Order: sequence, then C-alpha cells, then structure tokens
Amino acid sequence: ETQDPTDVAEYQLRDTNKMIEELMLLANRSVAAKILDSFPMFGVLRRHPPPKDEQLKTLQKLLSKHGFDDFKMGSNKELGDSLCRAVKPDDPYFNQLVRIMTTRCMNQATYFCTGEVQPELYFHYGLAMKLYTHFTSPIRRYADV
Repeated sequence: ETQDPTDVAEYQLRDTNKMIEELMLLANRSVAAKILDSFPMFGVLRRHPPPKDEQLKTLQKLLSKHGFDDFKMGSNKELGDSLCRAVKPDDPYFNQLVRIMTTRCMNQATYFCTGEVQPELYFHYGLAMKLYTHFTSPIRRYADV
C-alpha cells in the first residue's frame, strides 16, 4: 500500500463547527481576563489595532467613484456592514478586489505584555473584544511567539 492520496473531498462546515468556534473565542476571552487579573504587569495577551486610517480613506474615495457613497468605517461593525453593501453582483473581480484592498488596510495582530501597553490599546479589532489571548489550540501559535 502506498501513502498516495486516494480521494479528495470538500470539508463540510456544520453548525457544531460554528458553536465550537464561538466557545473557543469565549474561552480565550475568559482566560485573557484571568491572566490580566492574575498577572497585571506580566500577562501575555493578543491585540489587534484598528485598520490604517489613511488607507481606509483612500479605499473609501475609490469606492465612492464606483457609486458606493455610504462606506463607513468608524468601527469593525460599520466596516463589515459597508463591505456587505459594497458589492457589484455581476462583477466578482471587483468584489474580490475590494476585500483584498480592505485586508491590506488592516494592521497585524500582535502579542504583547500587559505591563508594556496602555489598557486602552488591549482591544482586538478583528474580534471586537476588549481582551483576547490564544489559550485554545496553542500549538498553532507557537510560531507567532
């Protein structure tokens, strides 16, 4: 018997996958709070700064030229809602490009020591969480640290 693949199948996402993902996010948030409470000066958490404002403004101007004048970006919710509206049904290339350009406006999420960063900067923009860490599935994150 060889080790060659014999079949390929598409992974099917189920409601249980979404439920587990939500529980993992909640666990990570809860553990981050416990870490901060127990080690206020030495905890290692993860933060995600808001997107680069100037690049988002440039994207906003470009979208306005294509008739999307209601592109809001004051919060991650507004940005997400704006992306849902900034769609041309008959132009998948445009839709993909808008998302790529938005992704390029994003800052990288980083690990930080709680004693070295002001508490108002702990926020994780992408997850809309005040506190976050990678407690679940840490083996996938060792390379980040």
